[in-house]
Amino acid sequence: MPSTCRPTLIAVLLVIVPLSCDAAQSDFFPTDYVALENGQSSITGYAVRQTLGGPWKNDINLKYGEATANLFAVRATRHFSVGDQGQYTVGPVVVLSGVDASASGTLALTNQPVSGFGDLRLGGAFWFHVDRANREYALAALLVSLPTGDYRASQQLNVGENRVKTVLSLGWMRPLGERWVFDLAPEIAFFGDNPQYRYLGSNRRLSQDIAYAVTTNLRYKFTPGWHGYVSAQANGCGATQLDGSPYLGAPDNTRLALGTLLFTSENTQVQLRYAQDLQTSNGFRNTSEFALRWSVFIR
Repeated sequence: MPSTCRPTLIAVLLVIVPLSCDAAQSDFFPTDYVALENGQSSITGYAVRQTLGGPWKNDINLKYGEATANLFAVRATRHFSVGDQGQYTVGPVVVLSGVDASASGTLALTNQPVSGFGDLRLGGAFWFHVDRANREYALAALLVSLPTGDYRASQQLNVGENRVKTVLSLGWMRPLGERWVFDLAPEIAFFGDNPQYRYLGSNRRLSQDIAYAVTTNLRYKFTPGWHGYVSAQANGCGATQLDGSPYLGAPDNTRLALGTLLFTSENTQVQLRYAQDLQTSNGFRNTSEFALRWSVFIR
């Protein structure tokens, strides 16, 4: 039975290595909730370096070592106006990724360095409120992660997760005066089972409870082309089981990020963000993450 838990609030980030099931499954950055014009596309590239420490169990750091991951991803989407006078917007999306990861300390004894392609992510968003004049948007999104990534049943540290994940989320962007912008993004994630999870030298069935996350961004416009922002995230539930028996409790972690956004031209944007976990009850803690993102908008 799913463990009893209460979803926590506040909110930023994406899980990069399956070793760390403690972050929102759908990462988003400021301006992601802007509905593009009809027929407009965007291509976004990500370069992320993340360090995870721990693991933590029941708020105690077991200090097994660290895992370091370098992630590279590309996201492509195209927006279409639908409905009466194009009052709504739909946007299919595809995400491709690659990861290079390694472990240190006692973790390195059982986790060899890995690299390869991550799981394919497919989905889309529906903007049910589009107010371009006032820069206010609201949407619902669906993202499905398919078990297409590199996965080796003989090891615990992997690039792919060997399971299906389905994430439902909402997004809301609203200006607060002339210079401030607020984003809110709650989500719920459903996990399929991984029947080949490596544990103590044998393959076991890994299952995971429904997980919740809430992410917020507060952005300030220093100039029209240069913005700064702070992000917060909270994750709740999501405990795991091996062959039906409790394995790892819910992460119940909180995360904070600081970032900056620069419009380098009319159709390009660059963002740089630093994030880390402030608290983790179970699982690996994100001790340091640097993310560089570049986006181009194509009409």
